[in-house]
Amino acid sequence: MAYPARGLDINTCYTIYDLMNAQKKKGVGVLFIGEDLDVLIQLSDRIMVMYNGKISGIVDAKNITKEKLGLLMVGKSIESEGKGIV
Repeated sequence: MAYPARGLDINTCYTIYDLMNAQKKKGVGVLFIGEDLDVLIQLSDRIMVMYNGKISGIVDAKNITKEKLGLLMVGKSIESEGKGIV
């Protein structure tokens, strides 16, 4: 999904997010492309960040901050804290 909730009202956004989570619970892989980092972190299990056409990091969403995602988004590396970097 690329920007599945763009331009929608808040209730519809949550309906879409609930549908995505229901599919995840069934074991379905969901590829989500979005720009709202809070939503991305909340909905994702893992997040892959690309910079300049290359993967700059794959992180565990439970162990990442928006600031660290921002570093990956501009091509910087982040220090592994024992978790999060794959």
